[in-house]
Amino acid sequence: MAGRSLVTLLSQAFVAFTIEADNEFEARMPHRTAADRGDTTKTGPWLVSLTFFQNYLRQLPDEGLTTRALAHASGDTASSMASRLHELRRWGYVRVLPGEGGSVAPGERIVRLTPAGSLARDTWMPIEARVEERWRSRFGVDATDSLRRGIEALPVPAGLPLGYPILAWDRVAELGRAAATGIPGLSTLLARAILSIAIDFDREAPLSLATTLDLARVLDGTAPVRVPVRDLPLRTGISREAIAIGVGRLVRGGLATEAGAPKAVKLTPRGNSAARAALERRAEVDARWSASTGLAEVLDAIIGPKLAEGLEPPADGWRGRPPYLAQTRATLADPRAALPHFPMVSHRGGYPDGS
Repeated sequence: MAGRSLVTLLSQAFVAFTIEADNEFEARMPHRTAADRGDTTKTGPWLVSLTFFQNYLRQLPDEGLTTRALAHASGDTASSMASRLHELRRWGYVRVLPGEGGSVAPGERIVRLTPAGSLARDTWMPIEARVEERWRSRFGVDATDSLRRGIEALPVPAGLPLGYPILAWDRVAELGRAAATGIPGLSTLLARAILSIAIDFDREAPLSLATTLDLARVLDGTAPVRVPVRDLPLRTGISREAIAIGVGRLVRGGLATEAGAPKAVKLTPRGNSAARAALERRAEVDARWSASTGLAEVLDAIIGPKLAEGLEPPADGWRGRPPYLAQTRATLADPRAALPHFPMVSHRGGYPDGS
């Protein structure tokens, strides 16, 4: 297990849980597919991911909530909430209406689920528990309970969101505090543990933890050969769309250069220095978070061939088609090698990058 940090083990377990849950939702929820683009006769919503369900759809009762109340329930910021509501409206899941009288403040808006949004919320509701029960059957009750207890023993701040936020290579700042709910599911526990470690790491590191684990890890600034950008999705487990954003940020920051046809990328001396310092910081933070929990050993036993049993996409599922098919095949063959070392959730909310 040398070189495999606690946050990487947590991340791979979390991403695998997310894929299994998203696949289940895709198989159960009526929706439009990529093949329907441009066909005006096709109706219905696009898919919506576990992230959007946990942080937004799950919070919405039939009568709706004000945007302020939804932000409080999800722990989201005002600017992020505006972007998330734009996506949910575009996908056909919510309506955002002017507030009228009563306890609604002037200028406040009401967020209500559409019929498709209500169906998506109700379809999602049992899936997390169903996947967790599959894990208990697949890995054993003792292992799954030990995983829960190990995460619960970590010093995770109170009030982190139910679901993983949209980060896209950013540092994890102190997140808004979400309203308290009942006993959190396993995916929420995993997400909160990852976020807690990232908050700790990102306070003093030269690169975000996402950039450190998903890009700096595979880019060697001292190597004479650049890494082809088209190879990075399989090397990192991250989608090509997210790779383009991450590499672009490194290049604009003077931390990497990109050249050639096809394009290839390499860290600059300054980028390589930052990567080395960030990886050293990761080891320091990991040692602190791993102390005396036994959690890494539990996760290491889970992340193996049995993990792949739940990752087969449904018939005609989007993860089973190009451009994601190669990553899906790699993940099924060897989850430990193919899954990302840090979750990458984009504005579209899914892994890797799109529901």
